[in-house]
Amino acid sequence: MNMTYFKIFTIVLIALSSALAAHAMAAPKWEVIVLNDQGMFYIDANSVTQEAGRKVLWSAIDYKKTQTTAQGQPYLSAQTQLMVNCEAKMARVMHLTHYSGAMLTGKVVSRQGMLHDWMDIDPTSAIQRIARRVC
Repeated sequence: MNMTYFKIFTIVLIALSSALAAHAMAAPKWEVIVLNDQGMFYIDANSVTQEAGRKVLWSAIDYKKTQTTAQGQPYLSAQTQLMVNCEAKMARVMHLTHYSGAMLTGKVVSRQGMLHDWMDIDPTSAIQRIARRVC
């Protein structure tokens, strides 16, 4: 009887350890890319993947001042999923989420998907710094 409990305990412990290890591997690793007059830009280094020759990643911005959505809702930070075509030097925003608090905290103010078509990367922009880091 004690051996059965020991086996169950061992199986549960292994399952929990595996789940925690998977979570640790998937946890965002925010790296500062640039501080400009808008705020601090980050990328999640753990999220960078390649899809059809393009880089896909999550980025975040912590704004210095409160921003407002088109619907008039205030927010302090935003998370975007970017797709970067390194060869063509173009990028587009795949998803955008605004948060009421700093560094992706607080209430989700708005969510949007597929916001932009491909755009040339402005050589003076934060996206240029992001592209330089991931390409």
